[in-house]
Amino acid sequence: MLHHTARTVVVATLLASCSGGAKAPPEAATPPAPPAEGTFQREMWDAMDRQADPCDDFYQYACGGWMASNQLPADKSAYGRGFSTIQERNQVLLREVLEKVAAAPADPDQEKLAAFWKACNDTAAIDAAGMQPIAEDWKVVDGLKSKKDLMALLGKLSAGGDDVLFDVWIDADQKNPGLAIVHLVQGGTGLPERSYYLDEATQEVRDAYVAYIEKMLVLAGVEEASAKKQAADILAFETKLAEVSWEAERLGDATATYNKLDRDGLQKATPGLDWAAYLKNAGQPDLTQINVMTPSFFEALPGIVDGTDLAVLRSYVKFRVLSHAASDLASSFEDAQFDFYGRTLFGQQEQEERWKRCVDKADGAIGDLLSQAYIDAAFAGDSKDIALDMIQRIEGSFEAGLPSLSWMDDDTRARAIEKVRAITNKIGYPNEFRKYDFELSATDHFGNQRKAAAATHDWWWSKAEKPVDPDTWFMTAPTVNAYYNPSQNEIVFPAGILQPPFFSSSFPRAVNFGAMGLVMGHEISHGFDDEGRKFDGSGRMTDWWAPDAVTRFEEATSCVEKQYDAYEVLPGVNLNGKLTLGENIADLGGSRTAFRAYRKWVEENGAEPEVLPGLSNEQTFWVSFAQSWCQIASEEHMKVRAKTDPHSAPRFRVNGPLSNLPEFHETFSCEEGRPLHPASTCEVW
Repeated sequence: MLHHTARTVVVATLLASCSGGAKAPPEAATPPAPPAEGTFQREMWDAMDRQADPCDDFYQYACGGWMASNQLPADKSAYGRGFSTIQERNQVLLREVLEKVAAAPADPDQEKLAAFWKACNDTAAIDAAGMQPIAEDWKVVDGLKSKKDLMALLGKLSAGGDDVLFDVWIDADQKNPGLAIVHLVQGGTGLPERSYYLDEATQEVRDAYVAYIEKMLVLAGVEEASAKKQAADILAFETKLAEVSWEAERLGDATATYNKLDRDGLQKATPGLDWAAYLKNAGQPDLTQINVMTPSFFEALPGIVDGTDLAVLRSYVKFRVLSHAASDLASSFEDAQFDFYGRTLFGQQEQEERWKRCVDKADGAIGDLLSQAYIDAAFAGDSKDIALDMIQRIEGSFEAGLPSLSWMDDDTRARAIEKVRAITNKIGYPNEFRKYDFELSATDHFGNQRKAAAATHDWWWSKAEKPVDPDTWFMTAPTVNAYYNPSQNEIVFPAGILQPPFFSSSFPRAVNFGAMGLVMGHEISHGFDDEGRKFDGSGRMTDWWAPDAVTRFEEATSCVEKQYDAYEVLPGVNLNGKLTLGENIADLGGSRTAFRAYRKWVEENGAEPEVLPGLSNEQTFWVSFAQSWCQIASEEHMKVRAKTDPHSAPRFRVNGPLSNLPEFHETFSCEEGRPLHPASTCEVW
């Protein structure tokens, strides 16, 4: 996936050749005239640094002009030419939709949108409510009189949309993908990853986190001395959770995280945790099939709970409830949360304007209502047909590349072809939109959020131990992202990402295949990355590869892992090649597959007119690919992402794949020995 969600194994190009044996860039001779102002070609042209050598640093060559002419906005920790610009346009469009609806709602669904929008923007009412919206939750937690009743409390909170101590979701059984079951995974901590609790180098972050906890408790009315002690106790408790939590890279292992148990097996593995009470209060008392993704975490929980003071458990749960709710409470809470998570952790200097946050909240709470209006405005005409044609061509390109893989035996290759042909493509928006059967208030923002969260909980849990609905989407239509779902062998492209600069029905194919084609090839390649390859064409996790093919595949992916381990994001901060392996394989396979698909399109349809002056259209393809990832970011953002993000930093999402691709070396005449044409390269797909 381009930008991952937790549940998905899912989630996002010029001049002549290099010097040093290759031809000099045209700027050294007669520079071509730039494209006309106001055109997408001029935007691409201005984004480039044509003085940079494409064989030394293609990211700088394609993105240097854009990076030099843009500053990091105060309300962002990272800002990109691709995802961020689309997101901003989408926010403006959705704001227009919501304000129009709020002025004159035409039907009951629009009345819900109008009520949500009005309540979210009524900051005076939100501030006046203070922390009253969660006062009842705190009262319930204060009523916890024994540790044996903790699970019943957690089940009740989960039914309201608030997972505490561990996380839960409903998804396919990986070995029986036609059935949806409950999945349990570690959770309960407020810092980005376990090492933040354990490493000496992150002590400053821990100190800031304790100060954040203390400040939030004081704002909620806790006396300062008590808040100080509770904050220290909460950090100590979360540290115990972190000590038994899995590393980020291990959480991506589909085999290790499949540990299916029945209710009796789960209870036996975690004595002292009352799962019957939890499931009853969560609203599904009869569920029996459960996948425990991080078994050692859950096996350790009873001892951690038993060894913790009841008063500390109450403080911990109350703080988790408060922290989860903070962005929907009075501005004092929201500001305190931003100070830590936005400013301290990620280096973001200002919050986004309230209307932007409300657009995002509406998308999260009642997104399918918002999606319908968005599609009419942003995804009309022949966009869907062109996108589908591209996907089918790229799938064909991936399949066509399989016979040339020397490491794959014929039987495994045949099954891989079957899997490619079985992929389901979802484009734009679902066939049916979700219904929201609850009323919303124009004066109670927190109440609206709580209703929406509880309804979403019930909607998902109602699917448990029932056949998987193949029409389910895990993203709303305006989402600027895409994903591959291994259990359904499907790739999904919301309308939100099928926008410029990734895609337009009016763009030349060189531009569309370079940017959106990479996205499509990336998601297809996820079906064959280090985790996706474990699932067959029906979505079942099974060993469908010949043992020798597995060995040779792992040798090939080890090359990729070592390559990215060596990349330094900041001085002393390297990428984690194992954590990012799946995404790097997808970038490598996706870029090659998209380029081959573009060449095939040209063979069948003829060459297009020159897109960018002085460049072949194949060179423009690579510029378009790279410019999707142009980004500026704070150092804090880059440090956190290096530890937690399965995607590599943008510079290496460009230079990393291109350094391995003969097709790129040929297009820009990069001789062996140049930084982007090393003597030793990696090949997977």
